[in-house]
Amino acid sequence: MSLSTGRGLTRAGRPPFPEGRPPSRVRSSPVRATRLAAIFASLAAAAIALPGAGGAATARSRGQRSRGASSACPWRNSDQPISKRVAEVMRNMTLGDKIDMVEGHGTSNPYVFYMAGIPKLCIPSMGEEDGPVGVADGLTGVTALPSGVSLAATFDPGLANRYGRVVGAEEAGKGASVNLGPTVNIDRDPRWGRSFEAYTEDPFLNAMLATTEIDGVQSQRVMSQVKHFDAYNQETYRNTPSDNVIVSDRTLHEIYMPAFQAAIEQAKAASVMCAYSTVNDHYSCQNHYLLTNVLRQEWDFPGFVTSDYGALHSTTGGAFAGTDQEQPFNTYYGQALKSDVQSGTVPPAVINTMVQRILTEMFRFNFIAQPPTGSTSATVTTPSHVAVSNEVAEAGTTLLKNAGGALPLSAGGAGRIAVIGPSASASPTYAGGGSAYVIPSKTVTPLQGLRGTAAVGTHIIYKQGLPTDTALPAIPPSDLKPAYAPTPSGGSYDGTLTAPQTGTYVLAIDNPCGCYTSTYLYLNRDELIDNPSTPPVHMYSVAVHLQRGHKYALHITGQSDKLAWGTPSQLAPGIAKAVAAATSAKTAVVVVSDDTESEATDRPSLDLPSAQNELISRVAAANPHTIVVVNAGAPIAMPWLSKVAGVVDAWYPGQTSGNALAAVLFGEVDPGGHLPVTFPKNLHQVPAHTTDQFPGNGSTVRYSEGIDVGYRWYDAKNITPLFPFGFGLSYTRFEFSGLRVSPQSTDGLHDVRVSAKITNVGKRAGTDVAQLYLGDPASTGEPPRQLVAFNRISLGPGRSARLRFTITPRDTWWWDHSAPGGSSTGGGWSQTGGRYGVYVGDSSALANLPLRGTFSIPSTSGARQVVVHAPDVAHPGKTARVKVTVTASGTETLDNVSLALQVPQGWTVKPVGSNVFGRVRPSAAPTATFTVRPPSYWPNSNAVVHATAQLGPAATREGGVTVRVS
Repeated sequence: MSLSTGRGLTRAGRPPFPEGRPPSRVRSSPVRATRLAAIFASLAAAAIALPGAGGAATARSRGQRSRGASSACPWRNSDQPISKRVAEVMRNMTLGDKIDMVEGHGTSNPYVFYMAGIPKLCIPSMGEEDGPVGVADGLTGVTALPSGVSLAATFDPGLANRYGRVVGAEEAGKGASVNLGPTVNIDRDPRWGRSFEAYTEDPFLNAMLATTEIDGVQSQRVMSQVKHFDAYNQETYRNTPSDNVIVSDRTLHEIYMPAFQAAIEQAKAASVMCAYSTVNDHYSCQNHYLLTNVLRQEWDFPGFVTSDYGALHSTTGGAFAGTDQEQPFNTYYGQALKSDVQSGTVPPAVINTMVQRILTEMFRFNFIAQPPTGSTSATVTTPSHVAVSNEVAEAGTTLLKNAGGALPLSAGGAGRIAVIGPSASASPTYAGGGSAYVIPSKTVTPLQGLRGTAAVGTHIIYKQGLPTDTALPAIPPSDLKPAYAPTPSGGSYDGTLTAPQTGTYVLAIDNPCGCYTSTYLYLNRDELIDNPSTPPVHMYSVAVHLQRGHKYALHITGQSDKLAWGTPSQLAPGIAKAVAAATSAKTAVVVVSDDTESEATDRPSLDLPSAQNELISRVAAANPHTIVVVNAGAPIAMPWLSKVAGVVDAWYPGQTSGNALAAVLFGEVDPGGHLPVTFPKNLHQVPAHTTDQFPGNGSTVRYSEGIDVGYRWYDAKNITPLFPFGFGLSYTRFEFSGLRVSPQSTDGLHDVRVSAKITNVGKRAGTDVAQLYLGDPASTGEPPRQLVAFNRISLGPGRSARLRFTITPRDTWWWDHSAPGGSSTGGGWSQTGGRYGVYVGDSSALANLPLRGTFSIPSTSGARQVVVHAPDVAHPGKTARVKVTVTASGTETLDNVSLALQVPQGWTVKPVGSNVFGRVRPSAAPTATFTVRPPSYWPNSNAVVHATAQLGPAATREGGVTVRVS
C-alpha cells in the first residue's frame, strides 16, 4: 500500500456511527475527495473484527448515574439533526447544569477525568480515561500494548488502525466514553521523558499514524481526545511559566501542528487536550491563538477542548481562549465560572458554546440514546487484542546492527545461548511510566519467550549479571557522612561520600510518594537522577565512575526513603558469572532496558541506568557473538556498539515482550521496524543542544532550531548521527531501481507521480520501508529533505514490486508568517517556484537514498490566503452576508478557482452570484459573497464561519472567523 500526503494532510472517509453520519459542516460546493480515500477504503476492507467489550457490554459502569428514558427527554431518540437536539437540551438547562458539564468532579470518580451525568435531561455521565497505549489509571484486566514509538517504528498505518481498535474496544468495555490519546507531540529531544508514548520526530509520519489510530478508536464508539496541544515536548518546568516555549508560527505549523490538524480535519477527533506548556507567553489552555485562531477558525474544529490535569490557571483566560472543560478539578470552572457568568464577566454565549460543543459530540457518538455500558472492574482483554499487541511488537522491532549475519539464530541447533541481564527475567521492562502506564493482564519475559521458542539443539542458560535496583544495599555510614536518613516531601539531604574503591558504582534512590513529584540526586552538583515516583518504577539508578579515597558531595532534594549503591566489588561477582556464561556459549544475548522514562521527568543523559553499559562491554569482550536487545522508548547511548555483533531495539514491547523478541531473534519474523527517531551519538549532536533550548533557562525554552527538528537538523548541519531516522535492517537485502517522476514540470496545482522498483536480492523473505523525501528550492528556507511518502512492503526472495507515491502540491508549501492578507492566525501557506529534488530509499541518510530525481514548478500560486469577512453578530432565523476573498499573490494565473463556505449544521448557506472564477491573474483577489442564516432554534453561542478556496485540482486553502449568534 502506497502512502502519501504532506505538510497539509487531507483525506476522505469516516468510521460509521450507530445513528448514521456524524454532523457535517454545510458547504456551498463539494470538496474534493482526497488522495487517501483509496487507502482508507482498503484499510476498512482489511479491518479485523475485534470484540468490543470483553463480555462487559451490559454491565453498568461504576459510578454511573441512572439514565432511564423519560418523556421529558424528547431529544433522546429523536431523528432531528444533532444541532436541533442540542439546542433543545440547552433550552431546558439551568446555569448549574451547564457548570456540571464543564467542570471537573475531583479524583474519586471511576475515571481519571469525569463529567457527571444529568438524569433529568437524560445526559449520561462521561468517563475520560487514559490512555495513549491502552486503558491505564491502575485499571486491570486490560492489554498492555507496545509503546507509541514502537507503533511508529512499524511505519504501518493499517496496523495503527487495528491498535486503535483494541484501545477503543477496551475503553468501551470499561465503560469509558473518551480515550485520552493518542499522544501526538513531536519527539523534539531524546531526553523527553514521554518520548515512548508519542510517535516520532517527523510530522508527516506522526499525522499518518494519528489519523488511522483515531479512526480505530472512534470506530468502537469511543471518543478520541488527541493530546497535548501544543508544543509540549518536555517535562522539566511543566505546567509552570518557566516552560515558556518561544517558537515561531512557521515552526508550529510545519512541525508541531500537522498531526493535530490531521486528527481534526481527517480523523474527526471528537476532542483535544490542551497542554501543560506555555506557548509564546500564554498557557496552552489559555492561549487564544492556539485554541481559537488555529483550532477553531483555521481548522474548523467543532469538538471540545479539555484541560490536561490541572493545566487551567484562569477562569476567564480559559473560557475566552476556548477551553471547554476543566479536568479533573473545578477550581476555575466551578463556582468561579458560575459567578463570572452571573456577574456578566463571562457572557452567556461563552458557556453556551462550551456546553454546545460537548453535547454535539455526545449526540454524534449516540451517547444520549445509548449511554456507554461497561464496568471498570470488567476484564476486557481478549486473545485477539493480545495478538494485535504482539504483532505490533514484532513489526516495530528494529535491527540496528547485524555483523556477519549473527542473526537470526537457529531455534534448533543454535547450541548454547547465554541470556544475560536483569531485564531478561529478574526485572523486565514492558512499558514507560506515568499516566500512560498500563497494568499487563499477563506478561512474557524475554527469557520465557526465548526458552519457549528454542528447539532441540539449543540450550539456554541465564545469568542476571547485575543486582536489581531494589536489591542494592544501603550506603554504610563508614562511607557517607553524615549517615543518610529518609527525607520528607520538600526535604533534602547533604552528605560527603568517600569512595572505598576505584571503578564503576551504581547509585540508586527510592521515591515512595507515588505523587508525580521529583526527587533529585546530585553528585558534585551534577544531576544524576530525576525520580518522579510514577508507576510502575519508584527506584531509579545511575552508574558513576569514582576514584578510591576521593570525596564527593552528594545532595538529595525531595522525598526519599532509600539511598543505595553497588560498589565495584559488590557488582563484580554477578558480572563475572555473566562473563563466564558468555565465554562458554556460542552466542550471548544481553537484554538491557531504561526503566526511567516517564511522565513528569526528563532524562539527565542518554545512558542506560545501573551498570548495564559495563555489563555489555565485559560480556562482548568475552564473546564477540554478543547480541544486545534494548527495551527503551527513546534513543540511548551505545559506547559498546563497535564491540558487539548485533543490536536489536525492541522498544517498550508491551506484555508479550518475550514472544515477540523470540520470533525476531529466531527468524520466525523479519525485524521490519525502522527508526521513527534519530539516534544521536551524544547530546552535543542534538538540535536542542544548549540549555536555552532544552530544558530552558528558568524563564523561557527557546525553539531556536526552528523547523530543523530531528533528521532535518542532522541533514542541514551535515552531522552524521549514530543511526539516522528511517533506518532499519532486515535479514535479507533490498535494492532500489527504476525511478520515474511525472510530470517533470508542473503548475504547482496538480500531483506529481513517483514510482520506483524494489527488489529483494537476498535468500529469504523480508520487509523494508521505502521512503520518499522531497527537497525544496533553497530559497524556501526548508530543510534539505523531508519525508512526504512511505511504503512498508514485504517480499519473498528474488521478488520485485513497483512502488507508487504521490507528491501533492501541499507537500511543496511552507508557512509564511508575513503572508499578505493572512488571517489572525499569523500568516499562511506559500509556495515557491523552482526545482524540487526527489529521493527514494530506506532511511533519511543520503547514503541510503540511492534513487534521485527532480521536477520543476516554473510558476506558483504563492502565498494566496483565504480571508473571511462576516458580521460580528448573527441572529437566529435571520440572513446575514459573508464575503470570502482570496488574496492576490504568486506568479501563476489560476483557472476555475472555487470559493466555498462551511457553516455549522442546521445553518443555510447560499452564494450570491458566482463563487467560481474562471481566470484569476496573480494580481487579482476574487471575492465571493454568501448569505448565511442560523436556524431559529440556534442558542446564544459562538460559531465559526469557515471558508475554503480550491485553487486547483489538488490545492485547497482555508480560513475562518468566529461569529456570535444572539
